Parts: sequence; structure tokens; C-alpha cells
Amino acid sequence: MENQRIRISKTMLKNGLLKLLKEKSLNQITIYELCQVSQINRTTFYKYYGSQEELLNEIETDFLKQLDEDLKHIITKNADALQLILQHLYDQRELFCILVRSVAMQEFSDHLFAIPSINIIFQNMIDESNYSETDVKYIRQFVFQGTFSILYDWLNSDNPEPVEKIANVLEFLKNKLSRIASRKWN
Repeated sequence: MENQRIRISKTMLKNGLLKLLKEKSLNQITIYELCQVSQINRTTFYKYYGSQEELLNEIETDFLKQLDEDLKHIITKNADALQLILQHLYDQRELFCILVRSVAMQEFSDHLFAIPSINIIFQNMIDESNYSETDVKYIRQFVFQGTFSILYDWLNSDNPEPVEKIANVLEFLKNKLSRIASRKWN
């Protein structure tokens, strides 16, 4: 368990990195600059992190862990919680987009869809028992990457559409895929 001073220092560093990531890429940010913006001594930075990447990884891990917890609460209260989930992501769109731009997009997408609550949401899209393991892998990849692309474009937009519109688009695509998947291909 971290003491309060450590948590405060780490929070200041995380906030500093996020502030800098709004203006430039991770590889353009120096430790010196990060510490200056965060008002933290470089020795303190190195006490907790070995690099900017390590700090970014902790920010991503914290975001995904918190997202998983939040989504678990949403899902347990409402099984058909797509709009609530999208609203939650919309409320955190700035951090979501910073992470997508800063972490390799495919890597962030893989991490996002690996969290348990997201898997719960997607596991009932098709009856996986009708398909081979390879088919399921490709169907899930298609659904995950397509959904991720829609989410990123939507959340990264200067004027994002309303949550309801995106929920309708995703629901339409889910229903269309379900109908297609129910007609097993040869």
C-alpha cells in the first residue's frame, strides 16, 4: 500500500504527462520537461519510474482497471447497458483519445478488449458453439476492431454525435452480424 506522499507524487507525474501528451508525442517528451511540468524532482521520478513509457503504461493500466470496475457496475444493474457504457466512455473521451494516440493503437485496442467486462459485453453477440475456434477468433477480431474504430473516430471528433446515435449504429451492426452469423457459412 502506497502512502499519501507517494500517491500525490505519482498523480502529479501522471497529470503532467497527460498535459504534455495533449501537445506532443511521448518520444518528444523529456524526463526533465515532465518533471518541470509536474513540479516533481527528477530523483523522485526515477524513484517510481524508469521511463516515460513506464509511466504511460501505468496510466493505461489505471484507466483500464477503473473502466473495468465501472463497466461491471453498469452491466450488473442493466444487462442491455450499451448507452450507459458509451456515455461512460464519452465522459472520459479526452483520456481515451490521449491513450489511443500515445500507446500503439493495436496494443491499446487489444488491452481494452481483454478487460473482463468488455468480454462479457461481446461474448453473447453470436452463438460461438456453431463455429470453429478459428472462425470465432476472426469474428471476434472483426467485431472488436470495427467497434474500436467507431469508438475512436467518434470520441476523437471535434463535435461527437450523441451517445444515442452511436448506440443505434452499434446495435444495428450487432443485429446485422447476428443475422449473418446465424446463417452459418460453408
